[in-house]
Amino acid sequence: MKRGLFTVLALSVCGIITPLVFAEDLKLSLADLSAFEYQPEVPESGDKVVRGDKAYLMSFLPEEVYKLDKKSISITGYMMPIKSDGQVVKEFLLVANTMACCYGVMPSYNEFIYVKMSGPGALAVDNVPITLHGRLSIEETWENGFFSHLYAVRGQKVEIGNF
Repeated sequence: MKRGLFTVLALSVCGIITPLVFAEDLKLSLADLSAFEYQPEVPESGDKVVRGDKAYLMSFLPEEVYKLDKKSISITGYMMPIKSDGQVVKEFLLVANTMACCYGVMPSYNEFIYVKMSGPGALAVDNVPITLHGRLSIEETWENGFFSHLYAVRGQKVEIGNF
């Protein structure tokens, strides 16, 4: 019996099977996070600015979206790598479709998620849908005077394929 549990845990750690914790993720779509107009206020500072206080966020976020902050989620979209090491992606944007690239249509401020992977990262894929599992954070972030993101996920696992 102990050997069976050890095998399951070892396979889970290696990413061969999905741990049970992912079964409890809230299943979201990018449309759930972008079904409202969002126009951020440009901060006066050119440094890194993170706006995470409830009063500010609730001034433009629907309550049902704000309640998703700090929740474990699963969400499907397309990977737009930002930082990688060979074929392993450490940071990427999750976007709704493949048109969100340098030659396509730039997504609105609330139509993408900044993802930073835990552990070794995720395999880089192009034009293939992925499902991301992780913890969602909602905080408006600016870097060097430019908008960075509203949504961020600390990625735990990426599943590749048609979903």
